[in-house]
Amino acid sequence: MAESPPEQSELSPENPERLWLWERNVYLDERRRSWLPAVVKNNGKIQVLLRQKSIPLGPAMTPKELEAYELPLMWQLYPGKKYRGSDSILWEIVYHIKASTAYPRD
Repeated sequence: MAESPPEQSELSPENPERLWLWERNVYLDERRRSWLPAVVKNNGKIQVLLRQKSIPLGPAMTPKELEAYELPLMWQLYPGKKYRGSDSILWEIVYHIKASTAYPRD
């Protein structure tokens, strides 16, 4: 049996205007939605895949813990489907995804 395609909202949730690092590997947007980054390194380039998934939040990171984090502490949406990180680097948006715990029906 063929699977029906995922709904548009699962593939591409509304782009957040800003993302702030909350705890290690968890960003929050302006609506308090949690976003989980997956870092892919290839030939010296870094790509970050962000998926929106509701998870229980732990305590926010302290300033001392933030010092050694490899990704920007904040991203802000810019025109042209890009985010500017707190490190001033522009990151291009390929797409956003929403994590789902649903399994396909047999």
